Amino acid sequence: MDKKLTKEQIAELENQLSCPSGEMGAEVGKNMNESNIGMTTNTIEFLELNKGHQVLEIGHGNCGHLDKILSIAEEIKYFGLEISETMMKEAKTINKNKPAEFNLYDGVTIPFPDDSFDRIFSVNTVYFWSDKEKLIKEIDRTLKPDGICVLTYADKDFMKNLPFVGEKFRLYDHADLEELASLAKLKVVETRQMEEEVQSKSGETVLRKYSMSKLKKQ
Repeated sequence: MDKKLTKEQIAELENQLSCPSGEMGAEVGKNMNESNIGMTTNTIEFLELNKGHQVLEIGHGNCGHLDKILSIAEEIKYFGLEISETMMKEAKTINKNKPAEFNLYDGVTIPFPDDSFDRIFSVNTVYFWSDKEKLIKEIDRTLKPDGICVLTYADKDFMKNLPFVGEKFRLYDHADLEELASLAKLKVVETRQMEEEVQSKSGETVLRKYSMSKLKKQ
């Protein structure tokens, strides 16, 4: 990707990051999986997965990381939700014949019964939640009483100066995430702050600072 992006390219990149679509969306999804794999892998390890767990990922992208999840313990059943039809199709193609189910949703309502999941996680999506209160309450509703949710996000101070971060993004720090959890009957019980060198969407190598927040029911 060119290091110098035009205003139009930056605007289109922001749109694609929030909801990848078409051929460019497929390429953006591939790039996101590659650039976020460190965040995703650490999040999966933070989930404390065990045998037989029902796992939900919100905003799975192309789900190139599914094998990592399935390798941790036996009989894990994975469910993924996406607002992007392009990403759902890519994930189904990449993960054909694996114990996984991918579905489209409206970005607000989780289409599963109460107490469905042992683990719920999402990496780099919280910025784009159209109704954060409704969705966090849906996470609470569908999480089992002893379940764990991990939300992973690049920190506000890191994100705010990136060229492609515009009006579509709602940025978070630890206090913001605690406030989000408080909208439901969830509590942040542990947060790990991480750093990694990555290539930014506009081409530079940057030190990305991000947080993984573990939520449980109160």
